[in-house]
Amino acid sequence: MSIKLSSRSDIPVFRVLDILRDVNERVAAGADIIHLEAGQPSVGAPTQAMEKAMKAVMHTPMGYTEATGMPALKKRIAQYYTDEYGVSVDAKNIIITVGGSCGLSLSFLATLDVGDTVAMAAPAYPAYRNILKALGCIPVEIQSTLADNYQPTIATLESLPSIPKGLIIGNPSNPTGTIISKKELAKITAWCQKNGVRLFADELYQGITFGEKCDTVLRTSSEAISINSFSKYFAMTGWRIGWVVLPDDVVDRVKRLCESLFVAPPTLAQHVALHVFDHTDVLDSYVARYKQNLEIMNTELPKAGFTKLSKVGGAFYMYADISDLTDDAEAFCRGLLDGGVAMTPGTDFDLQRGHQTVRMSFAGSTEDIIEACRRINVFMRGWNKKSA
Repeated sequence: MSIKLSSRSDIPVFRVLDILRDVNERVAAGADIIHLEAGQPSVGAPTQAMEKAMKAVMHTPMGYTEATGMPALKKRIAQYYTDEYGVSVDAKNIIITVGGSCGLSLSFLATLDVGDTVAMAAPAYPAYRNILKALGCIPVEIQSTLADNYQPTIATLESLPSIPKGLIIGNPSNPTGTIISKKELAKITAWCQKNGVRLFADELYQGITFGEKCDTVLRTSSEAISINSFSKYFAMTGWRIGWVVLPDDVVDRVKRLCESLFVAPPTLAQHVALHVFDHTDVLDSYVARYKQNLEIMNTELPKAGFTKLSKVGGAFYMYADISDLTDDAEAFCRGLLDGGVAMTPGTDFDLQRGHQTVRMSFAGSTEDIIEACRRINVFMRGWNKKSA
């Protein structure tokens, strides 16, 4: 007799990681594949930051820190908000987490109950939906479009059948790379406060913008929760370290959850994170390369037949509506993988329309992006002949 498993753990497979596993197996077998599927920088944290952290390893026992993180790191993050955004954040409202995903889970656990509804614009990062389901909450997807920049608007929020308990925004967005303007962000935070909606702002890609700078939700809301990470702009993906900025009444709840669920964030990763702020010149050079890569893709992909591209303002993703090319994005991506380029079908990001969309990451080297575009052009010539 089998023993029952929990229904809340029966969440969808994270297809991006499945694709990455397939790609890695092919590469290990000798295949030449360019990665446009993985949402991570192709370079690591500045070496100077890691060298300083290594000195700390030699002279400091790597024991537990406080459950909410090293006080020095929290103070440094607070200073970062002052320097970058002119926003005053109290270090006591900052919790260091085991990556941004942990920050999402802790934020949801502290503020939502089983059965609560949480809205988000689709396409959206699939972990939002999956974590909520695992916690017994109900995701409510807003079908956003290219015309509204794949972001929620006051009009779409007002059109919801009922007021949700929470709203998640990605600014900049994974998977679309779009940003919410300062004016629109202020409108959204005002709407949430007026209607008693908890706003969860995924700000992991702030720092990676190519025009208008993203504003933080902390400027216009005292009730919103900002989730952030060292994985993207700070290029510390594998170190699994992030942070959340919380309203006063949420801090103690999250602290208690941290103590029992995680004990403490990784000590070594916190030391690297503390020093990485001293090398934003290196990090900004990464952003300059992402911008160059974006310009190449914006020029070359339309030549290959990709005519419905997201208006990328930040992060390192481009989202393409390929409904005029195929109705099966997964088959399209499998074919392209045989052509030497890996990208992600939109089925992870949009349950209703993902079979007609793909996500491409341009976080790799500029040489790889140029070659990827060449291979995509070659593939599309064959695809168009087959589809004719």
